[in-house]
Amino acid sequence: MKNGKLIAVSALATALGVIFLIVGAYIQTFDLSALFISSIMMTLPLSKKSYKGALYTYFATGILAFVFASSRFYLAILYFAFFGLHPIVNFFQIQKGNKVWFLYPIKCVWFVGVCFLMYYLFSMFIVKDPMLTKFIPLLIIICGILAYIVYDIVIIRFLKTSFIIIKRLGL
Repeated sequence: MKNGKLIAVSALATALGVIFLIVGAYIQTFDLSALFISSIMMTLPLSKKSYKGALYTYFATGILAFVFASSRFYLAILYFAFFGLHPIVNFFQIQKGNKVWFLYPIKCVWFVGVCFLMYYLFSMFIVKDPMLTKFIPLLIIICGILAYIVYDIVIIRFLKTSFIIIKRLGL
């Protein structure tokens, strides 16, 4: 019976993650928010303390997002590159405690790298001022670090909250 609950939670997380990514693909102003919310959906199978369910959810959500949101495929690429894996890495970090402190700077560099990917490959942030264009890499680094700190704190809080909610519901 335990596996049935895990499968159901993973399927629910996959369905919700795909729905949000599809909505983000078709409503342009919702694309980054959709990535964030689909990342939060990854906390559901992790709340059952299952890496296996989380990895299945990660791959299924990403593949279905490629299929159904192909008009804006970069959302699925960004989901695969960072937003789907980040909650799994955070779960690992929570499980290991302070033994893996070195993951903080690695995750920060990883996030800034994804910000550069968004800028150079997908032109998500279009800047026409030549003076400002010169400082874009520095702005991406500074703003990426600040955004990552906030994002990481929020995802860890959602992960811990989902643990509490799942435990109270007895799922």
